[in-house]
Amino acid sequence: MKADPFVFLSSDGTEVASYTEEEILKYKQYYGLDMPLWRQYLNYLFGIFTGNLGYSIYFKEKVITLIFSRLVWTAGIIIFSLCISSVFGLFLGSFSAWNCQRKIDTILYQGMVIISEIPSFLTANMILMFFIIKWRILPTAGGITPFIKIEFSWSFILDIIKHAILPSLTLTFLRLPDFYFVSRSAMLQQIQKKYVETAQAKSLGDIYILMKHCLPNAINPIMTRFLLSIQTMFNATLIVENVFKYPGIGKLIRDAVFYRDYLLLQGIFLVITIFILSISLLGENFYQTIEKRKEL
Repeated sequence: MKADPFVFLSSDGTEVASYTEEEILKYKQYYGLDMPLWRQYLNYLFGIFTGNLGYSIYFKEKVITLIFSRLVWTAGIIIFSLCISSVFGLFLGSFSAWNCQRKIDTILYQGMVIISEIPSFLTANMILMFFIIKWRILPTAGGITPFIKIEFSWSFILDIIKHAILPSLTLTFLRLPDFYFVSRSAMLQQIQKKYVETAQAKSLGDIYILMKHCLPNAINPIMTRFLLSIQTMFNATLIVENVFKYPGIGKLIRDAVFYRDYLLLQGIFLVITIFILSISLLGENFYQTIEKRKEL
């Protein structure tokens, strides 16, 4: 398949209108693709510093506007799934660590190992088929109901939430084992320390010991995993959003690749890279702040 985006868009067998040779040359001049590569590169760098990432070849819209309009959808399911998976992972990991070497710990640990080995596309398709065949109570595709009236109302908000449940549920299952393993490992290290024996000798409750004494000392690796999970979530959304046809950044990447929209792809990767580097910097500053407080 030819790599030229305009030749691809004007080729036979597509669902878009064909372009003539004159139209292709006109578009190349408009997007600056007829210039030497070094000139195109300098223009692109100048555009980055001025906030202009160009226009999408296929969508006919500003790249930066298109990216942020889709990023809102992706951010919603990522934040929701991270909160749910981190809370349940922390709870199950702490419970498993407190009951280490018991039957319940073995069951939980083996179950999380199995879940962690299931590929993301298989998890997404299993959930999709289950709600298509067994439970038809939630929408299985799209971000909103077609032709719904877009307005700030409870019915519209509820419709958005219902469409986001299945993608969020899939991402939650994908990240739950990571939070479980990190929480279990961090809690095991704290439970084996002397202050826990002292707290037990004072007849303090198990939940009080875990939440009041163990968790504050084990929070560093858990928070580090939380921030790193934001980065890895973008990889998972590429598959999950395409399975559920969810209008987020993952589906936008797929569309940009399919339609050879290079300007859009460059803009997406640039924005995601900046976002990931910012999260890494935030995580490093958070870790240093916690360490300084411990020293005090």
